[in-house]
This record gives sequence, C-alpha cells and structure tokens, in this order.
Amino acid sequence: MISSIDLFCGAGGLTLGLKKNGIDCKIAVECEKDFADTFKLNNKKAITITDDISKVCFVKLLKNSKLKKIDLLCGGPPCQGFSTVGKKNEKDERNSLFWQFLRTVDEVNPKIVLFENVSGFKRLYNGVAYHTLVSELENKGYKVQSEIMDAANFGAPQYRKRTIVIGYKKNLKFKFPVATHTQKKTLFSEKFITLRDAISDLPKLGVNDSKDSYLDIKSDYQKSIRKGQNFLTEHNSSNYGDKMQKIMSLIPKNGTVKDLPKALRPKSFFGNTYARLDFDKPAPTITRNFGTPSSSRCIHPEQNRALSTREGARIQGFPDNYVFVGSKTSKNLQIGNAVPIALADALGKEIYKTLNH
Repeated sequence: MISSIDLFCGAGGLTLGLKKNGIDCKIAVECEKDFADTFKLNNKKAITITDDISKVCFVKLLKNSKLKKIDLLCGGPPCQGFSTVGKKNEKDERNSLFWQFLRTVDEVNPKIVLFENVSGFKRLYNGVAYHTLVSELENKGYKVQSEIMDAANFGAPQYRKRTIVIGYKKNLKFKFPVATHTQKKTLFSEKFITLRDAISDLPKLGVNDSKDSYLDIKSDYQKSIRKGQNFLTEHNSSNYGDKMQKIMSLIPKNGTVKDLPKALRPKSFFGNTYARLDFDKPAPTITRNFGTPSSSRCIHPEQNRALSTREGARIQGFPDNYVFVGSKTSKNLQIGNAVPIALADALGKEIYKTLNH
C-alpha cells in the first residue's frame, strides 16, 4: 500500500481518486470543520486534523503515529495572497499557506509531491508563485513536471482545468497521464462523458422539492457511481420566488441571460449567468454556487431550477454513498471546491506506476 498525506483536503476528492489506485491516506489536514467532518466520515482510518496547518508538526505527528515513511504528499493550498511569495517572507500571512505546504515537504520528505491549483496558476502574479514552487522543490532534491489537465479528458462529466505540479525523487520516473476521453470516440479514447450520462437517472424536481427514489439506470457512469445505493440522497431544489421562477421559465434550451426580456435582466451580468446546461456535453466548471440560478451556467437543461446537491456531486464524480456534513450551502461549497475524482484517479494510476516501476 502506498501511503499519503493530504493537505487542505476539503471533502476528500483528491484522496478518493488516489485511493482507487491503492494510495492510502494516513493523515489529512483541513481547517474548515464541515469539510474535515466530511473527510473523516468517509475516511475513517485516516488521522484527520481540524486545525490551522501552521500548528501541525509533521515530524512529531509521524513519530507518534509510528509511520516510518510517507510516499506521497498532496494538496492544493488556496492561492489567495501568493503575490508576495517570491520575496520569501514566510511570516507574511498573505502567502503563509504556500510556505506551509513547502515546510511540510521538508518535514515529511515524501518520494512524490503533488501540488494542484487553478488553471492559471503558472501565470498568477506574473508567474512568481509557480516559479518559486518549482525552484524550491528542485532545491529539495526533486525533479519537477507540470501540466494543465482537463477533468473531461479523463472521464469526468465536466470541463474543469487544473494546474498539476509533480515533484519526484531523482531515482524515479514519472509521466503525466494521456487523455482517455475526447470529443469524438477514437481508437485510443472514449467519447466525453456528458451531463446526460451523469444525471438523467435522477427524478424531476419542482420548487422547494426533494426526491429519494431513482429512475432507471441509463448509462455506465450512473451504474458505477450509484455504488449499489437504493435510496437517493441530497437530491433537492430551493424555494424560488415568483420572479425567479418566471426568469428560469423564459430561458430556452442552452440559453443564457441574453435570452431574457430586458426588463428581467439584471443591470450588470456575465454572459453565462442565468444559463441552462447542455445535456449532451460535459458540464462547464461548477463552482460553489452551482445551486444558485444566477451563478455561472448551472440551470438544469430541462427543469426550471439550479442543480441539486446530488447532481453537483455526480458532476464532480463523488459516488452516491459518499456522505457530506453540514448545511446545503456548506455541502455545495465542499463539492464545488473539490478535485474531480476522475482527475485524481488518472494521476493516481501514474503515481502508482512511478512507485512500482
């Protein structure tokens, strides 16, 4: 079994995908209580620490837990405040999480480091954070590779690009995974998983409604993600007012706010707000606000409502037996912030190969 530590673990999307490849999370750190409680509930054997990472001494923690080695250190520190990283002021609270990640690398000395962040991470603050990360990892004895990966290319029913930086000890060899899914089926790839593939077995919802019974399975994706569940959970809709119901009823197939009468449009808006999803494509990147109709394209393709919590979880690849803790808002935040399971799974396959070469 390959051992790992997951920093800023959130609800556990990264760990869940890695686990599919025999990578066992031993320690997870998350300061948000609902997030940490969700992780703990679904990863009972891991030590889950609900605290500020700066207060965690990993040398002491590894000694006390009798863990002799950690193969993989992974995580995605929030990128707010990375602007002053290059000045290497580790006490600067604006970029402290970045330096805490690298401090953990020092204390744990893993064979592989997996850093994930927003798709524009390489360009963020004129590339200061990215180039500092690479040089720091190289100074610690790692070879470094990076790529921008789109979850849709690896079997997620969602376009979601993330920057992945991999550091690995010099006696190892690592290759980034090759896309397994593309727009059209080829000799070497399957066709993209669509939103229809992901959620068409979930029943219709009215206003302020919830359902706990499935429709018939209509795709292999649905069969695999149900995990034998007979009772549907987290499939719910909000209590929309008359004006919001009217707005959504006027959005045509694949339409946006621009299709509304001018009297119903907000004074200022982004082009993808009040927009319907397309059943026959992967969903666009879902955000923490995927349950809010005015957010970036998240209105159901055929029903006058935003996505339910279960539909958001399906799009990210969480199985139906995965349990989330907290309010609906908190659950949606956990799901929207997660690493898509398919993306983590693809990386896990290559990390497994690297460590078992």
